[in-house]
Amino acid sequence: MGHRIRTWLKRAVMVAALIAAIVWISDWLLLRLKIARDRNAFGSVEVHYRYALHLKNKRIEQYTAKPRMQECVHSAFPHMNESPCWYLERHANDVQELDSAPWHFYYQ
Repeated sequence: MGHRIRTWLKRAVMVAALIAAIVWISDWLLLRLKIARDRNAFGSVEVHYRYALHLKNKRIEQYTAKPRMQECVHSAFPHMNESPCWYLERHANDVQELDSAPWHFYYQ
């Protein structure tokens, strides 16, 4: 009985990996086709960066940077070192938290 479950599980993982690879490759091919036909393959989104600096007295200071235009691709997954436009549009207000504590090689 355990052998059947193990083989069924292996096949299920293989099928899931194969489907994921097919979806990613088809998305990449569609992007390459858009680039070849000079269609709307690339875009840009204005991203607002904010920094939250955690101070030692347990307070938080916030700094804002100038908004920047960030390039993106019109696809479902990131390709060519660019994020998808749908992801950047949802995360246009990016907050990066910075810790002012000293960096250690070990956990305390």
